Amino acid sequence: MLLNRLILIFAAAVQALPQPASASCRDVQIPITVSTTRFILSTSLKDDWDAAALSLNLTRRDFSKSSDPLPISGSTAAAVKSTYTVGATLCGNGGPTLILTHGIIESKLYWRPNFPGSEKYNFVDAAIAQGYSVLYYDRIGVGSSPKVNSFTDAQFQVEVAVLEGLVNYAKTKAHASKIALVGHSYGSYISSAAASHVAVDSLVLTGYSGTFDYFPPFIAGAGFRVAKLQNPARWGQLDSGYITSSDLYAETYVYYAAPYFERSVAEWTYNVASEPFAVGELPSLLATTVDYSAIKAPVLVLQGQFDVSACGGNCVGVVNGTKDIFTGAKVLEYVDNLPAG
Repeated sequence: MLLNRLILIFAAAVQALPQPASASCRDVQIPITVSTTRFILSTSLKDDWDAAALSLNLTRRDFSKSSDPLPISGSTAAAVKSTYTVGATLCGNGGPTLILTHGIIESKLYWRPNFPGSEKYNFVDAAIAQGYSVLYYDRIGVGSSPKVNSFTDAQFQVEVAVLEGLVNYAKTKAHASKIALVGHSYGSYISSAAASHVAVDSLVLTGYSGTFDYFPPFIAGAGFRVAKLQNPARWGQLDSGYITSSDLYAETYVYYAAPYFERSVAEWTYNVASEPFAVGELPSLLATTVDYSAIKAPVLVLQGQFDVSACGGNCVGVVNGTKDIFTGAKVLEYVDNLPAG
């Protein structure tokens, strides 16, 4: 029911009935070339002691102030050009198209889980059933996308440029007539930043409140660990700058809210769908200013009430602050009390 509600609200936001789309999905490898400056990180991450130290720096009470201890010493003097072959899945034959960007400690499986009985959690199939085409992908460093350098490549502004490249791909190669960017958590910030640079028809943000005031509980609660040390069999090939949660229960704390979830779903997420994220991603996000006023498309903020990273565990009265952020949007709608994490 929640997925259907999102689809219906989106349909109203783009003010157009979706065109018929095929239910067929195929995996694609999409080369995307980006050129952007990179932050220079002033930290190292070799073991879990370093992960604990980074967690402290990102949870200090002054972490969002002008004197904050972000581990960034500057940025490159010129833009750095790179090409990444992004692993994605494309469903449908064009027309109104949703481009989905997942969040931290996630993969594209977030949008289309594959465990028995997962149909009611399957956003991709729900969107296809309403006639939309869908392009969903693994962020660089994750899943079927390349395992990039965790310090220099996997940075927020680079991932924004990758998404902008995917928007161009959808328009020029996938026959998209309208495009909505749909993000979750970190993916919502990527989607917002991309929408401030390129024209899209709608922006749907989940796991998002527009403020970092409540971010420390997420970082502290996740109990960051170096992924290659945490699970060598699964992630031993990654460099030591890739981070994951400490265990199933830490990940449950940051993503779910009792009693509004099934434990088997949390277990599948932790054991199958979850992926590490790169050390460069969070500091580069916190050091970037997104020009939300430049976003002209209709915006929908759809929020679970008990989201830890977005709202500190209670989004009622927090998400309504987004109306002061998206001042240029054609329309803004938000929902802040859905019974979920």
